[in-house]
Amino acid sequence: MKSNKFWIIVLGIIVTISAVVAVLFWQVQASYANIYKDGELFRPPVNLLAVTEPYSVMIYDGFSSGSDGLSSQSGADGLNVIEIEYGRVRMSESNCPLGICLHRGWVSGGIMPVVCLPNRVVVTFDGVSDDNRIDAVVG
Repeated sequence: MKSNKFWIIVLGIIVTISAVVAVLFWQVQASYANIYKDGELFRPPVNLLAVTEPYSVMIYDGFSSGSDGLSSQSGADGLNVIEIEYGRVRMSESNCPLGICLHRGWVSGGIMPVVCLPNRVVVTFDGVSDDNRIDAVVG
């Protein structure tokens, strides 16, 4: 009897560890990235699955430019450079004090955005399955 309990505990530990690893590393690839500055859509949504050549979008002192030929005016107070590749995005440069947004690394989707709070820049993702969207926020 003692032997069966041991194997049940071992199996339970293995299943629990596997579930935790799956949750931590599982990420849904998004179709679109939306770049917001000061709460407003900064530029048209980027179709991540249509990117053929990597490029960067710079948000700096009221002017942005991207190597894709798009540029627009904004009331930016800081510097943020967002790198875009096929299926993924990252904040590669920022002049914010702590640089937390830089540590996020490459992101290919999910419900957690890339945020640079001091510079008020947010990158969100669309095109994920309905199972991974937030249904409601209660506050």
